[in-house]
Amino acid sequence: MRTLIAAAAAAALAPAARAGEPVLASYTAYFSGFSVAALDASFALDDRRYRMVARMRTIGILAAFVTGEQTTEVEGTIRSGHALGLAPARYAMDGRWRDRPRRIAMTWPDGRPEVLALIPANTEEREPVPPELQHGTVDTLTAIAALLRSLAATGRCEGEAALFDGRRRTDVVVRTEGEDTLEPHRWGVFAGPALRCSVEGRQVAGFRTDQDRAEAGRPRSATAWFARPAPDLPPIPVRIEAETGWGPVYLHLTRIGRGDLPVPTRQTRN
Repeated sequence: MRTLIAAAAAAALAPAARAGEPVLASYTAYFSGFSVAALDASFALDDRRYRMVARMRTIGILAAFVTGEQTTEVEGTIRSGHALGLAPARYAMDGRWRDRPRRIAMTWPDGRPEVLALIPANTEEREPVPPELQHGTVDTLTAIAALLRSLAATGRCEGEAALFDGRRRTDVVVRTEGEDTLEPHRWGVFAGPALRCSVEGRQVAGFRTDQDRAEAGRPRSATAWFARPAPDLPPIPVRIEAETGWGPVYLHLTRIGRGDLPVPTRQTRN
């Protein structure tokens, strides 16, 4: 569940309407009617580079059973020859789950991901992703940034991406479904017209050694609604409903503005 929530947090930010000025958004995730996670994310983009930071922590009923927090960051360049138009240069995730440190650091020296740090090692949890399945992949944040950059330009959310986060390979497809008018909801701050998009993700490698592969590899779906919360802001996800192995999770926008999300000093910088 934490991977889905962290990715949704990162999806908070489309490219800024004022080029290069970061957009900052906050979300709350709900499961079975209870708040389970708090999310913050910032995104900055100009005509040469991009940077995204996402921070998530468990809260409420989930924090009573699982204490966890993580910060994920990516920096990269705008590259027209790249399949997604964005090319990651440095990616890092740092956090703690159940009082155990978790860390991933990657670079792309030749356009292929190179894992610099992986704590705990994959041998403790997962099957390794074969090198041939790492080729042509990007990190989750870069894929989200590319999708939202395209959405801001075209008004549609069409796209496909092969994702590799240092542990798992996942294929994702996003499609435009239509337009809705969202009613006010006590969990969020947005109501009004929004573009509805479907998201389907399927893990293809990097399974946990204790998982049922058929179940773990089953496609998971989500629906995301995108809108401009203010005239000077880009279209962002204002509401998300996502399927997980435990049941549906709902994300609601709770705050939006401008600003940077600082990275903790312990963030992996390899």
